[in-house]
Amino acid sequence: MFHPFLTTSRGVLYDSDCLEILRALRSGVVDTVFADPPFNIGYDYDVYDDRLGYDKYLAWSHDWISAVYRALKPDGTFW
Repeated sequence: MFHPFLTTSRGVLYDSDCLEILRALRSGVVDTVFADPPFNIGYDYDVYDDRLGYDKYLAWSHDWISAVYRALKPDGTFW
């Protein structure tokens, strides 16, 4: 199981691969998701290849956005 990086009365913050966390959650339980993904523009990250091919980047984006949608409550917010 995943361990929170920070827990407050307002929510929980995880420092992990978003797909792993989102897939482990039940559907419809998340109030808010704030995303700041790599934009595949060649930025030099320490642990992420920001130079994926178009199809691979599009598939990866579809995977994590779909996981966010599944995890959000019906009235949830996605930033």
